[in-house]
Amino acid sequence: MEHSRAWWQERSRVFLSECARLIESRIGGETIEAIFLCGSFAAGEETVVLESNPVILLSDVDLVVIVKTLQDLFAWSPRRAELGERCEALMPGVRFAGRVDVGVMLAEDLKRLPARPGVYEMRARGRVLSGNARILDLIPRYAPSDITTREALILVENRAVSLIDSRPGKLREEDAERYGYWYRIARVYTDIAAASLSIAGAYVSGYAAREDLIRAEVARDTEGILAKLVPPEMLRAIERWTRFKLEPSIETALVRPEPHAFKDLWKDAAGHILFFWRQAASLALEPRRDIARPLPVSALAGRAPNWRDWRNHARGWREYFARIPASRRVVLAAALGRRLVSQSPLDAARQESMKLLEHRLTLGADTPVRGAKGGFPYHGGDWEYAAAELCSVWNALVFGRADG
Repeated sequence: MEHSRAWWQERSRVFLSECARLIESRIGGETIEAIFLCGSFAAGEETVVLESNPVILLSDVDLVVIVKTLQDLFAWSPRRAELGERCEALMPGVRFAGRVDVGVMLAEDLKRLPARPGVYEMRARGRVLSGNARILDLIPRYAPSDITTREALILVENRAVSLIDSRPGKLREEDAERYGYWYRIARVYTDIAAASLSIAGAYVSGYAAREDLIRAEVARDTEGILAKLVPPEMLRAIERWTRFKLEPSIETALVRPEPHAFKDLWKDAAGHILFFWRQAASLALEPRRDIARPLPVSALAGRAPNWRDWRNHARGWREYFARIPASRRVVLAAALGRRLVSQSPLDAARQESMKLLEHRLTLGADTPVRGAKGGFPYHGGDWEYAAAELCSVWNALVFGRADG
């Protein structure tokens, strides 16, 4: 039986309330200042497949818990995955293709969040589920023009990792896998849309609103930055996959389910990511450069060190080193050298993902991969193995779970 959107909204409202109560019971209400919801769920734009049985939730549920002390932060940050899995168990009749992702922060951390699309959305459309109803007021109120090209590129790099993690070789035939595959393709294009508008200083909330604005601006100024970053074929893909993101179904996917069709979709999305990333990253490094001749990936990856955040970078590596054998720490630290303070582990993984994606498109999966420096986030050898290694490292860093 196909469920209605109204049925789902009521079900998700109850679920979110139950998640907040569970987290309070686990951590302790006296320890928590607030719990709030962000991401597509907060905006009412989550992707859920209502035509399947069971219903498939494709979007992540992004919850943020604001704890009161640094000790509480240290105690619960490593247990994020446990909290998320317990929340998922509260909705047994729904298949989670995404996850419940529980972030743990201090109120002071909100004041220091940078200008990026996700933070803009968090401030504008976040929903407090319990605790301090004014907690979101601590987040800086950024204008669209405050979002930097680097932050826009991070969006696309995140999607590159996700695309590698959904490579055709992993695809299974079940409906949930098919919808999940389409969803990851859709996110490539909705994030390219968000990134392109961020670079143009015109970011707006809402998937449909971003698609409409890009289409209008490209038609209005055929020589403008958006027209250069989003050529006609990519614009058509943004329109198609935005529809799927908002109303996921076999019909809106507009593709046949045969394996070769999935491979073609993956190759197209990977090519569009690389095209967009090279164009935008080249302009960021060399604003006067002819966009028709972007720099190669090898020249772009790692060319934007961030020395100002060296303390955060060092802390990120320290947390990563705590999870690997002592012998490996020494070898990796020596190989990385100054990158330990110029890049975070996530920054390094993002940019290495672009190299791995380019290798697959230009040389193929059968050509051996040259390992990343120090073997982080992948060693040399077979492309599939390197891809799996990269995604395992990424998922452990981002979600606290090796399987994402």
